[in-house]
Amino acid sequence: MRSFLATLLSMLACPGLAATASDILANNTHGTVYLEVTDSAGQFIDSGTGFIVSHDGYIVTAAHIKPAAGQTLWAVIGQRQGTRFPLQSREIDEASDVAAWQLPQSASCRYAVTMTTADVHPLDRALVIGFPGQDGLTPAQININNVSTPDGLYKADGFLRNGYSGGPVFNESGNVIGLVHSGTPAGGNNDLIPIALALNLLKKRGVRVGIDVGVPYDNACYASCRAPSHGVERWSSETPWTSNSGELPGGHNESDECAKLIVSTLGGNPNARIDLLPGSGDPSKGMWEESHKDLIGQMHYTYYCQGILRTGPVYVEKQSAACGLWSQ
Repeated sequence: MRSFLATLLSMLACPGLAATASDILANNTHGTVYLEVTDSAGQFIDSGTGFIVSHDGYIVTAAHIKPAAGQTLWAVIGQRQGTRFPLQSREIDEASDVAAWQLPQSASCRYAVTMTTADVHPLDRALVIGFPGQDGLTPAQININNVSTPDGLYKADGFLRNGYSGGPVFNESGNVIGLVHSGTPAGGNNDLIPIALALNLLKKRGVRVGIDVGVPYDNACYASCRAPSHGVERWSSETPWTSNSGELPGGHNESDECAKLIVSTLGGNPNARIDLLPGSGDPSKGMWEESHKDLIGQMHYTYYCQGILRTGPVYVEKQSAACGLWSQ
């Protein structure tokens, strides 16, 4: 009992670890797909939900959402209406009700959800995203009731209508722990398929997926831009710069004094830089000093600094994460 209370208190003391439902929905809208089966005449047959698990467009959903001979399974990304993509079947596990499909001609730039193999416990809160009934993308909050059923499924409460089948189930960290196997029109008794069964299917095909941490995009997925992180290609202005410390008593040195003068000149301007000329010791170098003794024998020093003041950086143009992704 004491151990249970300690665990409960630690969970209550760390609310910041959980992502909000709004965050999870916003972050994964582009990774959730509306699925629709049509016949050869384009007539509606069935619908459900799936989710993109890899940058090259693999989609996981429930195996019972499938076209018969002469029918087509279509996907619309992030919404119910929009560009439809015919899906290509990759792997199906009828016994586990899990299937893997793939978007056509997919470059490795699709948004993909992140999954997790972390343990799931009774009373865990979760968020389902899907397309119930005739609705658009709709979140539904549920609670896990049982993780040790005879058929290996999770049980959950909540109101999961028809159409949520195949939809992703997110934990409070925003990672997928399973997918919807089935719901009931009245809600309250929902079966969820553990994500491990989908991972087994994807492993057979060598699909690169994100587990606990998302898979980085290839550089080719990013737009091209000029950004500070790329480094400076050239400067708009380059002018000679000189300064000196004025007379100072002993206990100073030219390196420290020049560094202070540079900081003072730049004034925190992030778009400017001063590069000292190389070397030290005489007026042809970047740093030198002059000294003299006053009438009472005290030494005085003046430190001189010179270099190039560069302003208006023009950054290197290239593709990188700093530019954001190309529109998908």
